[in-house]
Amino acid sequence: MQSAALEKGAEKADRLADQIAKLAREGKITVDLMEWADAVRWVGNDAAHPGGGPVSQKDAEEVLKLAEQFLHVRYVAPAIAKQLRTRKNK
Repeated sequence: MQSAALEKGAEKADRLADQIAKLAREGKITVDLMEWADAVRWVGNDAAHPGGGPVSQKDAEEVLKLAEQFLHVRYVAPAIAKQLRTRKNK
C-alpha cells in the first residue's frame, strides 16, 4: 500500500494512514480505494508490529484478496484501458 501511495505522490515522511487519507482528499484515489487500503493497513499493522492483535488465516486471506483488488484497480485496469485506447486510435 505504501509503495502505491508514494507512487501517487504521497509524502514519504507521512504515516501510511495519512498518506492514504491525503490521496483520497486530493482525488487521486476514490473513497472506496481509501477504505480498502485502510483495511489492508489495519491487518498489516497487527501482523507486523509487536503487540498487534492476532491475524486469523481468514483475515489474512481476505486482506490478500483486497490488496490484490486494490492493485488491480490502481495498475492493471488503467493499463488495459490504455491498450484499448491505443488500439482504438490506430
